[in-house]
Amino acid sequence: MKKNDKPLTPVKPSSMELVFFYPCPFCQRQVPLIGPTQPTMAQCDACKGHFPIVPVDDKSIQFVKIMLANGRAGVDPDFL
Repeated sequence: MKKNDKPLTPVKPSSMELVFFYPCPFCQRQVPLIGPTQPTMAQCDACKGHFPIVPVDDKSIQFVKIMLANGRAGVDPDFL
């Protein structure tokens, strides 16, 4: 770093997503999916197997996002 360069100010989150883990029925790997709200087929990234998933409730996801101000309220207050 140059002498004139200022250190970067840490960046706060601007949004968030909820990740749900589904066990692959073929190899048992935990497959991460970002808030799947529709019934669909998931694909395991390890064994490439396809399997149907049970969707999550969209209202529950929206509730958590509202409670955490879409990620902004989840910042550690001791860090600020």
